[in-house]
Formats: sequence, C-alpha cells, structure tokens
Amino acid sequence: MGTKLKHKILLLRQKILLFKNLAITDDLRLDLNRVVLGVSLGFVFFVCLNGAPFAGFVRHLGVSEFMYGILMGLPVMSGLFQMIAAYVLEKTGARKKLFMIGGVLQRLSIIPVVVLPLIIPEELKGLTIGLIVFFLLISAVGSAFNGVTFISWMAALVPLKIRGRFFSQRQMVFTFTGMIGGLLASYALDLIGGFAGFALVFSIVTIFALLDIACFIRVKDPPMVKVPYRVSMRKMSNEVLRHPNFRRYLIFWAVWVFGVNISGPFFSAYMLDYLKMSYLEITIYTQMVSNILTIFVIRKWGNLIDTFGNKPVLRICGTVAAVLPIFWLFATPENYIAILFIHVLTGLFWNGIDLTSNNLVMGLSPDENRSFYIASASVVTSLVGSIIAYALGGLFMEVTGKLTADLNIMFLGRPLNNYHLLFTLSTVIRLIAITFLISPVNEEESAKASEILHHSIRAVGNHTRNIRARRNFRL
Repeated sequence: MGTKLKHKILLLRQKILLFKNLAITDDLRLDLNRVVLGVSLGFVFFVCLNGAPFAGFVRHLGVSEFMYGILMGLPVMSGLFQMIAAYVLEKTGARKKLFMIGGVLQRLSIIPVVVLPLIIPEELKGLTIGLIVFFLLISAVGSAFNGVTFISWMAALVPLKIRGRFFSQRQMVFTFTGMIGGLLASYALDLIGGFAGFALVFSIVTIFALLDIACFIRVKDPPMVKVPYRVSMRKMSNEVLRHPNFRRYLIFWAVWVFGVNISGPFFSAYMLDYLKMSYLEITIYTQMVSNILTIFVIRKWGNLIDTFGNKPVLRICGTVAAVLPIFWLFATPENYIAILFIHVLTGLFWNGIDLTSNNLVMGLSPDENRSFYIASASVVTSLVGSIIAYALGGLFMEVTGKLTADLNIMFLGRPLNNYHLLFTLSTVIRLIAITFLISPVNEEESAKASEILHHSIRAVGNHTRNIRARRNFRL
C-alpha cells in the first residue's frame, strides 16, 4: 500500500510540474517549481501592500497628502539599503541564509504596522505614525536583503537561455493567485471595514508570505563567484558607476521609475477619494482585468524576449505604458469605463516591462560583484522612484490642490483637479525616458523594436489566413 501511494504521488507530481518541456535536469526543474510555488503563495501580500488595501489603510490614518506619499513610499524603499545588503552578501557569501532572514523580517514587520492604530489611542496619533514609520523601515531593510539575494540567486540558478520563459511562466502563475487573493482581501475589507479589517487582512496575507519563504528551504543555492581580492564598498560602488553601459541603463531607469511613481500611489487615492469606489470595485476594475490578460500574454512576451532580446520588448511595452496616466483624466464618478481601458493595456503590456527590467539588470551586470550592480539598480528605484517621487508627488498634490480649485478649468463637464495635473506630468516624464534615454543602452544580440512589430504582424496575418483556409475547407 505504501509503495502504491508513493507511486501515485510521484505520478501526480509529474503531472502538475511546470517546465516539463525545458531541456534541464530534474533537480533544476524541481527547484524552479519550488520558486514558483513560493511566489504563488506569497504574492497576495505584495498585492495588498503595494495596492489599494495599504493605500486605504494610510488614508484611514487621516494624514496629509505629503505624509500619504511618504508612508506609501516606505514599503518600496528597500533598494536604499540594498547596497549595504549587497556588501554583506559579497563579504559573507551566505546568500540563502540572508534571503531567509530578510524575507521573514520584511513580512513580520507589517503586523505591528496594522495593529498599532487598534491599541494606541487617537489622542496619541503622532506616536502611532512614528511607530508605523519605524516598522516600515524595518520591513524595508528586510526587503533589501531579501531582494538582492533573490535576484543574485536566480541569476545563478536559472540558465540564460530559459530565463525569459521561466520568469514569464512564474509571473503568469503568481498573477493568477494574486488576483484571487486580492479579490478575497478586498471583499473582506469592504465587509469588515475600519482598522480591524486592515489588521485581519494583513495578518492573513503575512502568513501566506511566510510560506513563500519556506518554499525556498530546499532550493539549491549555487556557489557564488568568489572575488580573489578584497574590495571596499566604495570601490565596488565606483566600479558600477564606471561601467558605461550599466550607467546609461541606470540613468534611463531613474527617470522612468520617477515618472511612474510620482503618480503611482495616487491612482488608488483617486479611486477611493474622487471616484468613491469600493475595494472590491477597485480590484475588479484594475487587478482582475489586467491580471487575466497578463495570464494569456505573459508567455508570449517571454518567448519574444528569448528570441529578440529585452531592449526591443521594453521599448514597445514602455511606450504604451508611458501614455496610460493621461487616460485617467477620462475616469469620472459617473463613468469608470476609462479604468477598464487602462487596465486592458496594463495587462497586455506592463508585464513586458517587469520581465525586461529584471533581465536587463541581470544581463548587463558582470558575474563578478553582480550583487552590487543589482543593488545599484534597487538604490535608484528606491531613492528616485520611491522616496523622491512619492514625496514630490504628495507635495505636488498639496501645492496644486488650491491652485486647480481657483482656476476652475472644466474638463468633460467637471473641474480639472490636482490629480489630473499629476497624471499629465507623469505621462510627459515617462515619454522622455522611453523615447530618448533607453536608446544609448546596448544589449548584445538584441533586435530592433520594428523587427518584433513585423514579426507580430506576420504572425497575425498567418493566423488569419489559416482560419480562412479552414473555413473554406469546411465549405
């Protein structure tokens, strides 16, 4: 009986394993499946932390627009500490241990954040905000170690020739599970409400996020490339900046993430405060629409990346993503259809940006001291894209709030407000980055964006002709 049960379990495992069509060893296939299982369990944590649930929590605290921007930026400012994390990683080589410790610290630190407003009186609101900032910083430090070790680990574990397909399939799986988890979390927040609802939802998703870390216990950690000489943190930082191609990429990325994140936290605020949408409505109109489309197209982008390279895919997807903020001007309390249109395009194209940006950081950085190159990109993301962009976005909202009210400019029968100005500014900055600053970045053996467009047009044409041929055959 025991032998039969083991045999059935083995057959079941073979059926549900991903990456069966890839020419890799069985051990590597199992490790890649463990990585995907982890993120499929834990991604709902990041859906809540980086989306409407955490935005609603911060709004519920009753802080100013500027402080709203600061608090929204803290969970994603981990890259600011990644240079230190990279230095510790290169000095110790304890990649797996640092990943585990950082991941647990990042996730557990969110529990006191959402519980504090329940136990500290309203009269001590300043103390509550101060402690929330403290625990969010602790979470960011944990995230720094977790993030830099993960990318370094995956760069060593996943062969370059299958990287696009692996990360696209991984993203397809966690997109689906994140969508389901996000729906349930939003429903719970609408049902329970208040700080009690936030505490319950974030406690549950934190448990799933810890299971994510547990899935990596048995994943192989390949030996790190040892540097034969001792290098100081300052020298390694200078080495990154002296790498001309990587420096050009950092300049592009700094402007891009600034353009994205100066408006990023205010889309949720716009839906909650201006459009008066519920959490469930926000999830359906945003995550469900984009995530369903992502599931269908993500593998296509992965295949295109493996065939044509990362840079042309980034140019195509980035150009579409650059103009998306301007369409938020057409979303009104009476009509949400523009949000559906925005997130149809988000689902089709944004995942291409996620895949290519990670791949370019791994591909443009050398094997030696790679973690410092990875950390440099994360520092740029956190410093420019989180701290500066979020803070300036909040400051922009405060400064322009009265200005737009006094001007009383009408748009679609409604007064133009500070949200609309911010979204327009975001579009302009994104277009500058994707139009002018990505061009100087050199990726070996990558094609032109036009080649992908021609390939796609030919594929659509062939598909259409095949459908017509089958119809004529039946007739």
